[in-house]
Amino acid sequence: MGLFLILTNSCGKDDNNSGNGGIIIKGKISGMMKNGNSLTDAKKLFVVNVHIGSLNSSFVDITDGSFSYNSQMGIATALVFLDENNKYIGTLSTQGLNLLPLCNLSNGENTTIDLATLTLVGTSVIPSHDPLGNEIIITDAEIKSLKEIDGFFEALSKNIDADNDGILDVLSNKQLFIKSKYSISGGQWGSDNSAPVLPDSVNYGLGSMLELDGDKGFSLPNSIVLSGPADSPYNDITTQFINPGGEGGFYSGIWRNVGNTLLPFKKGTYNLTIDGNDYTMDYSNIDAKKNLIFVIPTLHTNSEGKLVSVSLEYKLPNHKTINPVNILTDVMIQLNDDSNNQFYTSPRLINMNAEIQGCDCVKGLFTYTFASPLDISTLKRITIAYSDLLGNPYLINWNK
Repeated sequence: MGLFLILTNSCGKDDNNSGNGGIIIKGKISGMMKNGNSLTDAKKLFVVNVHIGSLNSSFVDITDGSFSYNSQMGIATALVFLDENNKYIGTLSTQGLNLLPLCNLSNGENTTIDLATLTLVGTSVIPSHDPLGNEIIITDAEIKSLKEIDGFFEALSKNIDADNDGILDVLSNKQLFIKSKYSISGGQWGSDNSAPVLPDSVNYGLGSMLELDGDKGFSLPNSIVLSGPADSPYNDITTQFINPGGEGGFYSGIWRNVGNTLLPFKKGTYNLTIDGNDYTMDYSNIDAKKNLIFVIPTLHTNSEGKLVSVSLEYKLPNHKTINPVNILTDVMIQLNDDSNNQFYTSPRLINMNAEIQGCDCVKGLFTYTFASPLDISTLKRITIAYSDLLGNPYLINWNK
């Protein structure tokens, strides 16, 4: 099979495998047996790139036991190995991490990652050369924060034919992407005269829901119904909104609401009905705390009390400072007035090393300066929105 490419993110830069520039990821299959398993049945890669909340996926042939793939800076990439019938074999895994965070690299966009010889152990595809700590500059703490996501990319690989018609959804631009969305109570923002106040390490009001994205091959649905999981279905699932996507298609919010609490969804297989058409979706429930960072705003004003800039700090729930570059892809600052209306939204703030074409983005994750001083006399709440490397959005609400 040749390369099939889908881009659902208007801010993304086209991926290709032509060998013309970009980050090169390559490797070769080993026929060596470990625990009775071999990679010799692997005929293609399902390459999953997640960036700024969108799923970019492509298929790459494994030819004569070898492959080479061109990626880009500032994204998370996973390599899922499939047989000739698109059946799941395993996922690239190094140090227990099922993705390659291509955010901080030894040679920037000219980096080549040679995984060397790959061997299958269970469903983990282990490279003889480990890029973590070599070509990929990353700390043990950052690896620990990312590694508890074992089922995420396996679930994505199972969803490549969600309508069960035997034809890959990517071929008709009808790929579906299901992810988690989290809402957090952050505490009090900081200012020129006062330090921010964080919640304690336990009580920060975490709520969650599902966000479903449909690619541009979908028209805007009139109805979406989710049921499941298959082994023990919920009876409290509600589709709350269906909105058009940025380049066609749609995205929608689905949640379980008991009182004022948004309850999480269990890992499992769900049935999805879109305008009467049936789909099957696997969902991997990733613990929000694994990629949770408190993005802490401090406001800086001029002599007239108008907002000039916002500085951002990044801390784990235990209040330990962390570098966000290998944890999240982008940050946005949203200002809300005393009627809870949003009166300002910043551009996306991205890693200094990221290169994103066609996007209203600003480089730098630590300070945002306004084009002109902003009146904040009605400011009541600040929402900091960010996407982790898996595309899961987090909303952190800060009060006075």
